[in-house]
Amino acid sequence: MTKDELSVRIAISISVMEGFNKKGSRPQRNNNPGNLRRWGRIPVVDGFASFPTVAEGWTALQTQVRKNIGRGLTLYEFFGGKPDVYPGYAPDNDGNHSRHYAEFVANRVKIPADVPLNQICAKPESQAQREE
Repeated sequence: MTKDELSVRIAISISVMEGFNKKGSRPQRNNNPGNLRRWGRIPVVDGFASFPTVAEGWTALQTQVRKNIGRGLTLYEFFGGKPDVYPGYAPDNDGNHSRHYAEFVANRVKIPADVPLNQICAKPESQAQREE
């Protein structure tokens, strides 16, 4: 699985967990499928970023997912945090159940929750050929 494929699959799973697929949900109203709290200069409404378009919300979510893949986080660390690296996408101290969130995404994406995401990504074919 490539980094792009993995990031899309994780982003879609996050959007389901956040309720973006439910009509009238906060993520839908805010064009924010990942229910991101802040994103640059995007206005915050009811504690969450409110994007002008759904496309911008998806782009932000996928950007965040790709950053966390690049950080070498496991899904447990992605959602719960890793000291001195990342505070967590949905940390327990924010009223979330990060372990449940990680396992939900892991089950949907069909990957282990305790393996660094950058190890799950396959090397691009051209790079693998150069290394032979």
